[in-house]
Amino acid sequence: MGGSSTSVTEGAGGAALAVPVTAGRVLVYRRFMRERVAVAALAVLVLIVLACFVLEPVLEHVLGRTPDTPFLTATNQYTHKPVGPFTWVANQPLDATTPHAGKTLFLLGADGPLGRDEFLRVLAGGRVSLEIALFATLVGITIGVLFGTIAGWFGGGVDALVSRLTELVMAFPLLLLVIAIGQSVADRFDNITLHGVFEPGVLSLSVVIGFFSWFYPARVCRVLVQELREREFVEAARMIGQSDWRILRKHILPHLLGPVTVWAGLMAASVIVLEAALSSLNFGIRLPTASWGSLLASTFGNLFNFNPLSGGTTSFYRLSNWPLVWPSVALFLTVLCLALVSDGLRSALSPKGDA
Repeated sequence: MGGSSTSVTEGAGGAALAVPVTAGRVLVYRRFMRERVAVAALAVLVLIVLACFVLEPVLEHVLGRTPDTPFLTATNQYTHKPVGPFTWVANQPLDATTPHAGKTLFLLGADGPLGRDEFLRVLAGGRVSLEIALFATLVGITIGVLFGTIAGWFGGGVDALVSRLTELVMAFPLLLLVIAIGQSVADRFDNITLHGVFEPGVLSLSVVIGFFSWFYPARVCRVLVQELREREFVEAARMIGQSDWRILRKHILPHLLGPVTVWAGLMAASVIVLEAALSSLNFGIRLPTASWGSLLASTFGNLFNFNPLSGGTTSFYRLSNWPLVWPSVALFLTVLCLALVSDGLRSALSPKGDA
């Protein structure tokens, strides 16, 4: 054994090759760096994360306003049309003696009739959406890896029990199930924010989505563990008297890291889309909390507004489409980058050529 484990990779023709874990990771890194599209997507994804988690709080402090601060001067007083991108907006007077308080730049324009800064709301909404994607993925991956590893390692009745449970969870339509739970019990847990660290609804929605998204990681891990438990290095570990727990921890779980990482990226992308769908149906993150889904929900929810000056039904989104464009672009770009990074990792873990 020599204190190091080996990694099983699939070579040409499907032959299994034993490669030291450390050397295998170096090879995977080199192959991934050759995937230029995936590397570029990873760089964009890092920039999005930094913008949402670092830049947005800094901008709040510098600009002296939050994503929920209304600016009546950022909308037309008659049509309620929000200002467009790159518009200087007059600050609202502090009192009657200060009619002019300077101007401030709305980089992406205003979000609607309330005149809130769309740039800050998109960044704050991105932070909420990414937090949900992260926590839901962690919950789903953790449960999936645990159940899949147990089923694949012990087999027999344990495998049958976990397999039936997996099929039972897979049989439920996730979207309808989350909506049903959201209508019944999730409202009780929306205010769990860990003393304001997270926005309302983030933790509860993450747990609900993650708890019903573990079946695919479980099936993947089950198949991999069933294959790995028959390898020579596992037999050698058994011969020297290592316990099942030590074999799983030292020799099995390290080999699941690559496939699980690939699946985590795909799962995070699907969670972001699911959160947007739920929020658009008013079952996810609710206003005034901003998320990419709730921003889209506010857009669609206010698509038709009665305007007495027009004598009928109209919408400020017909006058300005920008409040719909920005969260859509941010969501699309993030999901695309996650998918490209996951595809690059998949290619790096399944090489077809020499490193």
